[in-house]
Amino acid sequence: MVKVKNANLTVKMLLLLLKGILIGSIVFILLYFGGSHVLMNYYYESDYIYKAETPYVKRLQKYVTENHVAATDSEKLKKWSNKQKISYFSVSRERKILFDNFYVEANLLKPVENDMLNYTWYFLQNVKFEDGDADVYIYADYEVKIKLFFIFTITAISFGICFVVFIFGIRKEVKYIQKLSESIQQIEGGYWDADIEVRGKDELGNLAYGLDQMRKTLIKKEENEKQMKEYQSKLVLAMAHDLRTPLTSLITFLEIAIKKSTNNENQEYIQKSYQKANQIRELTDQLFDFFLIQKQEKIELDPPANVEYALGEYLSEFCAFVEAEGYQVIVKNMEWGEAKVQVYHRYIGRIMDNLVSNIKKYADKEYPIILEMKNNENMIQIDFENQKNTKKEYVKGTEIGIQNIKNMMEQMKGESEIINNENRYAIVLSFPIYIE
Repeated sequence: MVKVKNANLTVKMLLLLLKGILIGSIVFILLYFGGSHVLMNYYYESDYIYKAETPYVKRLQKYVTENHVAATDSEKLKKWSNKQKISYFSVSRERKILFDNFYVEANLLKPVENDMLNYTWYFLQNVKFEDGDADVYIYADYEVKIKLFFIFTITAISFGICFVVFIFGIRKEVKYIQKLSESIQQIEGGYWDADIEVRGKDELGNLAYGLDQMRKTLIKKEENEKQMKEYQSKLVLAMAHDLRTPLTSLITFLEIAIKKSTNNENQEYIQKSYQKANQIRELTDQLFDFFLIQKQEKIELDPPANVEYALGEYLSEFCAFVEAEGYQVIVKNMEWGEAKVQVYHRYIGRIMDNLVSNIKKYADKEYPIILEMKNNENMIQIDFENQKNTKKEYVKGTEIGIQNIKNMMEQMKGESEIINNENRYAIVLSFPIYIE
């Protein structure tokens, strides 16, 4: 595994985040100062302050009228300004301050000049006091709401820019992670041929390297297993093939010995040896078939044919072989109809041989063998059923013959089912109906 020597993914992400924060901060400062200038111009060059001031002026006029307030009545004017919670309130006449809520405590008794009244943004409105008309200016932080909205907006914009910079910066890493995720899914699905790109020397680069090494290991392991399986298959096939010749010779010699032996005791031993030799030959044949089927990964099925043509001859031979061994066969529902199936004739022959072998081993001759065909819409089902011979002692077999039947049916896109209980033994073969 490659170790991280240079860039660390966490450090890269932190630097990228700091970059986004820096750019966002710069944008915030530029927007703040630029926007503040624009807002100031809007405040003092438009009628915004005048419109905001007007409701206060109306309330003041109402208060003055109802309480007979003079322009110099500091106590009443102070009381009203405190109640309104305004920041600044002045009353002037002919450009001279009569009342100022900032300086009311100084008890200014005579009007004074104030240059502030000459400012263009100083919006003066007329109010009728008890002692005559006067100009008033009222300021109650009119721009606070807009300023708060402005700060919130530029903060959101700055944060958004920071986020965009961060996302834009990690898009390569995100795409790379997605690519690695796809590679993991391919490995899980058994697709190991595609190389995994190793990019960078950070944690993601480490992960990619590890995944690629795992992929190569799996490929090598699969190749080794395939080679071992191929070797084992060849070895078993060769052994099974080589055993056939001496077994055939041994069985022949035993048959001759049975015929020529006059000693009952010797003949008994020879007969048992003959049976065992036949069992070994049968097992060898089944083993040979098993590995031959495994090795033959794909077969080409015969052209679609009517069920009677495809299976009828083999079923007739099955009945003939079984009856020759002393069993009775009852055939049910052998009405072929027009249904067609696709089979591999060599496999059908081997399946029938395995079925005959099972009948000879386990079936009770006192009960008939039931052979029945059923048409189940999309499947042709053939049942082979017999009664077990409970008087006979059985040695648990390898069930290679049954596995051979299952493997051959699967390669013909069919199914097989074994029903094995205390007294009943049945094998069900299902062939898919060919649909043109």
